[in-house]
Amino acid sequence: MLHVGICDDNQNTRMTVKETVLNVLFEYGDVEFSLFSSGDELIDAVEDGDFNCELLFLDINMPGISGLEVAKRLRELGTDVDIIFLTVSKEYVFEGYTYRAFSYLLKSSGIKRFKEEVLRYISEKSELSNCLHVTVNNRKERIMLNRVYYFEGEGRKVNIYQSTNEEMSFYAKMGDLETMLTDFGFIRCHQSYLVNMKYITSFTKSELVVNGIPIPISRRYQDVVSAKLS
Repeated sequence: MLHVGICDDNQNTRMTVKETVLNVLFEYGDVEFSLFSSGDELIDAVEDGDFNCELLFLDINMPGISGLEVAKRLRELGTDVDIIFLTVSKEYVFEGYTYRAFSYLLKSSGIKRFKEEVLRYISEKSELSNCLHVTVNNRKERIMLNRVYYFEGEGRKVNIYQSTNEEMSFYAKMGDLETMLTDFGFIRCHQSYLVNMKYITSFTKSELVVNGIPIPISRRYQDVVSAKLS
């Protein structure tokens, strides 16, 4: 189920957006909506823990707190939601993207353009379904699992090594990570290592080679690794 938020001070706009999204996503599964008539109402929901939207259609020009201010507050609170700004003017387009907006739609652009952006979102969301959400330096990050070579436990931290050569660390337990990622092609070979099997180029009884990097296999995991890779 996709949970969609719509924040606009105009009731007709809220209902039009809702009906259009339902029409576009009819064949993609259930959609649940949360409607907000003001930015203050939306922020109150977030702060009360009553906001769980994955996609938010957010009007920029609203009385009181503007859509841009709402987006800024959402990011400050670490709320992981994709935002499509709705507006009558191109004036704030660049500022809107500073808050990691998915898209920026003019209300005058018509239903066809609106539908195209909703479908683009669904397409990209499906590609991002195999991702891990982590907190890095108090910032929410999406880690694409198909780019990860391996995870390395280091005390209470987990280091991520990936094809982008961007190294990140976050706090987690390797056991919890193993449970979450087993169905995504990862294998535990050592107390400190969780490896993406698609990047294993060779292995012996005591070692895996992942993208040219040797990773030890501890005695505890030898049978598991052998069964998975044989």
